[in-house]
Amino acid sequence: MELYKQGAESKIFTTTFSDRKAIVKERFSRQYRNKALDLSIRKERTKAEAKAILKCKQGGIATPVIYSLDLKNYIIIMEHINGQTVNDYLTNMNGTLDNNGKLTKLLTNIGAIIGKMHSLGVFHGDLTTSNVILKEDDTLVLIDFGLSHFNPSIEDKAVDLYVLERAFVSTHSYLSDLFSVIIDGYKSSYELDVQAVVNQYLNVRSRGRKRQMIG
Repeated sequence: MELYKQGAESKIFTTTFSDRKAIVKERFSRQYRNKALDLSIRKERTKAEAKAILKCKQGGIATPVIYSLDLKNYIIIMEHINGQTVNDYLTNMNGTLDNNGKLTKLLTNIGAIIGKMHSLGVFHGDLTTSNVILKEDDTLVLIDFGLSHFNPSIEDKAVDLYVLERAFVSTHSYLSDLFSVIIDGYKSSYELDVQAVVNQYLNVRSRGRKRQMIG
């Protein structure tokens, strides 16, 4: 296996699994935690991530195929997705005019995926343009459910949207006015009381701006 990247709580490796290119995600121990608590958190987050990936896939959202789940060693082996992150795609655009509407369609589809995910009762927890992969056929694949949980509240859903907005605006400031397109996509696919979520998202955003002003 080859180390691909390391996050706060896990290491990502590239490998092969039954002659297929694969990703290995391993949650490592955090020494500052109580040992029993650490083991419990690693197990539950590994299990929740696998469950979220599967639930989204069953609900029609493209996610990596899970090849193997090892709860004893806190490891998920999953499909390696060929494509580029939406973050890389938007960065490479570098403000190019959207002459054919592809950018608008892309952002609308991102919002629609999030709306569908929330309708399925899944909270992602780390929505950024780096956690959506754009394949060559324009399929969007949602990845990295490491902080996910189920049956999210309206506040949780609003926070998911706000986290995405903060990541989107900070990384792609030249496109900041287009975040509303993502919200429109969300509205088109969310199957419950979408206005309640949007209103709460605006409340969360307002709180976030006040914190920034206060410092």
